[in-house]
Amino acid sequence: MLVPLTPATSAQSVGALQSDRYFTESGISSAPSASVYVSVRESTGLPVDKNATVKLLCPLAGINLNGPTQGTAAQVQFNNIPVGDCNIEVSAAGYRTAKDRTEVLQSSTNHIQYVFIYLHPESESATAALRPPAVPLGLLKEMDKAIEALQKKKIDDARKHLDKAARLSPSNPDVAYLQGTMELDQHNLPAAEQYFQKAVNSPRASERALLGLGYAQLQSNQPGDAAQTLEKALQLNTTSERGHLLLANAYAQLQEYSKAREHAQRAAAFNSENAASARTLLAQILAAEGNREGAKLEYQAISHDFPNSPSAVAAKNGMEGLASTSAPSETSVSAIPKIENSVLAPVSAASVSTWAPPNVDTDVPGVAKDVTCSAEDIVERTSKNTVHQLENLEKFLATEHIQHEEINSRGEVSQVREKDFSYMVFIDHDKDGLVFLNENRNGGTGTDSFPTSLATVGLVSLGVDVFHPGFSKALDFKCEGLGQWRGMAAWVLHFEQRPNVKSYLRLWETRTRTVEIPLKGRVWVAASSYDVLHVESDLREPMKELELTRDHLAIDYGPVAFNGGKTELWLPWYADMYLELHGKRYHHNHTLSNFSLFGVDTDSKIGLPKGYVPPPDVQNQEHPQPPPSN
Repeated sequence: MLVPLTPATSAQSVGALQSDRYFTESGISSAPSASVYVSVRESTGLPVDKNATVKLLCPLAGINLNGPTQGTAAQVQFNNIPVGDCNIEVSAAGYRTAKDRTEVLQSSTNHIQYVFIYLHPESESATAALRPPAVPLGLLKEMDKAIEALQKKKIDDARKHLDKAARLSPSNPDVAYLQGTMELDQHNLPAAEQYFQKAVNSPRASERALLGLGYAQLQSNQPGDAAQTLEKALQLNTTSERGHLLLANAYAQLQEYSKAREHAQRAAAFNSENAASARTLLAQILAAEGNREGAKLEYQAISHDFPNSPSAVAAKNGMEGLASTSAPSETSVSAIPKIENSVLAPVSAASVSTWAPPNVDTDVPGVAKDVTCSAEDIVERTSKNTVHQLENLEKFLATEHIQHEEINSRGEVSQVREKDFSYMVFIDHDKDGLVFLNENRNGGTGTDSFPTSLATVGLVSLGVDVFHPGFSKALDFKCEGLGQWRGMAAWVLHFEQRPNVKSYLRLWETRTRTVEIPLKGRVWVAASSYDVLHVESDLREPMKELELTRDHLAIDYGPVAFNGGKTELWLPWYADMYLELHGKRYHHNHTLSNFSLFGVDTDSKIGLPKGYVPPPDVQNQEHPQPPPSN
């Protein structure tokens, strides 16, 4: 794993010096050890710009060290830390104290281990990790009516419906976003900014809310605030064309032309309906930098490629402006107009409340720009961590509650049906030390009891088997970088099943047969502990034989304590399945409760660890049987 961070060389951290002294005096410096670099980051993924204190505690090794972050990388170096489990605690003024754990390993090729900790402001809601509540049907209807009124420019009607929606759900971020959009349409910038800010402050702040806030800030002559807001939007989606275009304008207003040029070029590269605006802005930035020839070429290309667009007029005026100036210095930021409202996506029901999450290939998460990673290394470490957790267990039981919903074309829920099952997972240990997970409901698959006669299997398995050698050999992995999930630093890996290779990672069982489903997906793995935090998967391609055009799974994992809280097992907190089958849309919600865990020598009840408050729903995912042996 390559992490291009600069170690503290000229001035080692307090922790590093204490660690060296400890091992020198104790005379055990030859014990297996590694250097641990703890990098402290803000929720945006950037290194913190405030002083932070890092504590490293390794109880079995008797290590209790601390030190301040150093340099622009905001990291602390602890040398000669013995292999084994360690706890990390980070504190800084204005932030909530962050805690995590890691296993220090010794490598034959690399004796440096990086740990990433994300800090979150004290003002940020502590409930951000919880699953958002279900949206009441009445609220959806009011939002739909408001959207329809906005599209027809019936502002009074839109305001009436949004006021009612706000009374039904005062903290709903989608309602606040629509209110901001309405005020923006009326050129009421202060009110628009206020509503967008409310939407952004929600634990589930969306890219569209950040773009709306950034746009309002730009129009209110706040380019500095707009730049910060839009950087956060790009953290959520690095491929946001509108985000790059708006951020280019913000940096141009700040006269940070190199950054402005980079984002304008990235926006123009999408070659979409905003390409003319992006290229016009790029030409204006080049002119402001003094690159008259580059600006001239861009203006000429715009006139040729977009002869009937408003940008062609801007290009003509730009050419005339270049001809009338005698020196590059006479062209300044005043020649760069603010982006028009048209750069924001039009409001639609789909843009506010879609029936299913976006496909994994269209919703790319933001990652830290200064960190690289090795997919092979992460897959190996996550596999070992999973096997270690399950090596002394043989089965566990639970009560499973499944809620089946049908969804109409407007995204409204209808025909809700529910069913409870006795859910059992068997953990099979093979001779190589690997584990397989098999599950059943009421002693079987439960196919006949499912509303669609299709049984979902593999609630626990997906997060385990993605990294199992028997399954992972059929997948291509790509580490996309260091991101986050529920506020924790996480490695983000994309995977896709190879063509013409069976993985058995995902199976569908009908009353008469079992069908293997090729997948692609993304998984978030805790950067310190290598626990699986979240998995999402989609069809690699539609399954014509099943008339299955959409199959999106999302599972959130978290720690569950057992044996009196002495041991943790990472199990699904909730899972969702979104199907488009035979031309109809469905949503399955799976909840597990009343866990009983059986070990090789013990039988104990599972309870949630102190400090963890799981979401109200704990849903299910579907998954595999072990691949056949060759």
